[in-house]
Amino acid sequence: MPRQIFKKCVIAVAGPLPGQLTVENLAQWTRLRKGIFSNDFDEFVTHLLCTREQFNKRVPRVQQALKRGKRFHIVHFDWFEFSAVQEKKQPEKEYSMRVLLAKQKAREREERRIEKGIKDEEKFVNTNLFHIYTDREFFSYQIDITRDDTGLGELGQRYTMCLWESDAKPHLYQFTAKFLKRKGDGQPTYYRPSPCAGKWREEMDHFMAFFQKKTGVDWEDRVIMQKTTNTEHFQYTPPAGGKPVGRRLRHSHEYCLQINAELRGLPWPPEEEKLEAKADASQGGDILAIPGGSDEWEPETSAKMKNDSFVDENMDTSEDETPSSTQDIPDDEEYEENVNDDPEKDTDLNIEVSRESELEDDEMEEQPLTSSSDDSTEGSTSQVVVDGHTTPSSLASDNTSCDTMDTDATVPGEIDDPRFYEAVRQALKFPVPN
Repeated sequence: MPRQIFKKCVIAVAGPLPGQLTVENLAQWTRLRKGIFSNDFDEFVTHLLCTREQFNKRVPRVQQALKRGKRFHIVHFDWFEFSAVQEKKQPEKEYSMRVLLAKQKAREREERRIEKGIKDEEKFVNTNLFHIYTDREFFSYQIDITRDDTGLGELGQRYTMCLWESDAKPHLYQFTAKFLKRKGDGQPTYYRPSPCAGKWREEMDHFMAFFQKKTGVDWEDRVIMQKTTNTEHFQYTPPAGGKPVGRRLRHSHEYCLQINAELRGLPWPPEEEKLEAKADASQGGDILAIPGGSDEWEPETSAKMKNDSFVDENMDTSEDETPSSTQDIPDDEEYEENVNDDPEKDTDLNIEVSRESELEDDEMEEQPLTSSSDDSTEGSTSQVVVDGHTTPSSLASDNTSCDTMDTDATVPGEIDDPRFYEAVRQALKFPVPN
């Protein structure tokens, strides 16, 4: 029993096929393999069988198939015969007449390219054997120089200068120039000083000499002298926007641009660069550093805060100055070393810390988050609520540096960042009273 290799296939023919592939046999063999054979060529057909002659002559069904696009297969009749004999559906791509047509068109294009190269060799250069030379900075030696000859009424005159490099090695080089009298001219003229390709040095000299003759500018000064010569000369515009401009400049590219701006009376640096630099600067700004980060946190203070000092103005600070930032406070390792020097102080400190933690836990459970009415009660630590944050009143007084402190002094209302109060606590480190 034949296998169902043509299932879901609707097969038609473009015309009579050779051998035993008659319409009756094709219909029978297709039905045995669960396919459908159609005498008509409609939109349900999935495979159109034809010969190469029928395809080349573009018989009516082949023409209709090509107009419908690639929605179905146009295959050589061998596809059907080999699939039926081997009881396996063969890949359509190997027998596709579309692929054959594409290969045929590619072959024709290659033949035309070769013919064009041979024709150009007589007056230009064989483009099948040469390509445009590119230096180590990826500058392509194919440039245009233009001018408008108002006297002759020839606008858009253009020379296309090329330095060619051979595909074969060792490389040979050749300079050519193509001239168009006006924009859209379909009959260019060619200039080739050397009858055949030669060494790079010789052809590069031809390139630079032609450039100097037509533009009035040396090749090394092409950036410095751009747009500075009169209209009688051809004009060259070097690539911009960071593109390579080629080697052999008189000075560095940046310095050449600066000289050109001075010759033309233009500002330097250009206004565009100034605007870009100004925009980049405006995008930046003061960034608020977080305490404990890589930058020091220095919050902005108002004039009122500067007048309301937390330290008594009459206090003598000539010998012992208060640290101005957290950087002046010793770190934890140094602090532990100073404490561990005296065992008795270490024991007292542990007892004091445990008592402070017990007092703070008891007070947090017993007292609400409101301002304390009695700040002088022994055995308890009064609390002050500032912008929703509970702060021990011991932060507002320094028992070690002064006897009394203005308890009415508060932090200005405009500082509402909780990180500020945390920084104050770390900077002052006042002991909690027993």
